[in-house]
Formats: sequence, structure tokens, C-alpha cells
Amino acid sequence: MLGFGKKKDKTGADTPASEAAGKAEDPPKGGNPPKGGKQAKKDKGDTPKQAPQAAAQKASAKSPKKRFSIKKIIIILVILGLLGGGGYAGYAFFFKSGGTATERIFVSTPMPHLTLPKEMLKFSFDHFPQLYDAFVQYETEMSLLEQEIARIDAISAKYPDQQKISDRQKKIWEKGKNTLLKEFAKLEKPVKETFVLFQVNPKEGLTQIDALAADLTASAKSAIDAAQELTADIKAMAPKAPEGLIQGTLFKLKKKFL
Repeated sequence: MLGFGKKKDKTGADTPASEAAGKAEDPPKGGNPPKGGKQAKKDKGDTPKQAPQAAAQKASAKSPKKRFSIKKIIIILVILGLLGGGGYAGYAFFFKSGGTATERIFVSTPMPHLTLPKEMLKFSFDHFPQLYDAFVQYETEMSLLEQEIARIDAISAKYPDQQKISDRQKKIWEKGKNTLLKEFAKLEKPVKETFVLFQVNPKEGLTQIDALAADLTASAKSAIDAAQELTADIKAMAPKAPEGLIQGTLFKLKKKFL
């Protein structure tokens, strides 16, 4: 037979046309599609890049942004300001840079219970340092005595039928206040005299400072000790500051300004 309808392969063997067409369409052995085809490139281009987005979402989930309220921020700033200001004031008051020696620096402090002007307080700070420290303690004790008297007056106004009890207790605190006031009024006179003498004649002024310093300090200490015995009960009954830096600072702020 002439073999019409058959196709010869390269080897010369007769092969049916249908089988030849089927072999042309079948993929190569191993099941892998042909490389470099248009379809493969299209599929590769259509695949979305999801890995970077997933990584970003995971990172944002692990580290959420913290949100602070305005109130918390203000409290933190106030505390930091107080800590910084307190540290600087303490440094300025007790230390002076330069050399190895330390020297206190005068910081003007209101002392409403003394009649000494600022320049005489500065003079006391420089030439009667222990007496000046007693002046600071004196102001503290006078404030405590006046606060206690005011507290008793408030109770007396609220319960007028028991005024005898209030008046009896009030006299104790008023006596302590007046005694302390008189003792420190006596100390102011020699300070004023020594200040003027030092301005006129520094040499004689220094001599008088050396002669008076010990006695003035002893008198001031005796008056302060007597007042502290009276105000010890007030300090014992005062509310304690809570533990912790933030809570303690807020407690002191409320106590001072409210």
C-alpha cells in the first residue's frame, strides 16, 4: 500500500497524523509546563505582592502607638519642672562651683514674722549663719502656731455653745506664739546695730560679730526648742505623704496651694 494518511517522523517510521498532532500538544515529560511562555509571564505578573504588606501589619500590631491624655502630660511636665527647679535651687543655695570648697549662696526668702529688711537678712546669712538658720525655723514654727489658732477659731465658730473649751485650748497656742515672737524680737535689735556698725567701721563690726554670734545663736535655739515641743503634736497629727515620687509630689502641691 502507498500509505496515504500517514506521516513519517524523522526516523522514517510511519506515524498517523492524529498521533503526531497529539504529541505536539502534550507537555514534555516530567509534567512541567514549558518555560518562557507568554502565559507563565502573565501569571507571574498578576501575582500581588502581599508579603511586605503582611509584615507591616504584623509590626504595627506588635507595637501599637501609646496615647497620653493632656492631663497626664501636664502632670508629668509639672513634676519634671519641680524636680529640675528644686535641684537647681538646692544647688544654688548650698553649693558654689569653683575649687574644692563649698559655700552657701543667699536666696531671698519671705520672712513675714521678722522686721529685718533684706540687706540685714543677707548680713545675717553671711556673718551669723547659724542665727539665720534659726530665723528660717522660726518662720516655720510661727506658721504652725497660727494655723492651729485659726483651726481652733473655726471650731469655736461652728460650735459656739462649747466656746469655753475652744478658748481654753486657744490660750495655750497663743501663749506659745507670743513667747516665740518676743524672743526673736529681742534678737533683731543686736543684728540691726551690728549691721550699721559694720557699714561704718568694718573692723569694729567684725569684732562685734565675733562677740555676739554664740550668744545670739544660743538664745534663738532655746526659743525654737520650746516652740517645737508645743508644735510636736501638730506635726504628729499631720497626714503622711504617700509613697512614690508622683503621688508624693502631688500631695505636697495640694498641701501647699490648696
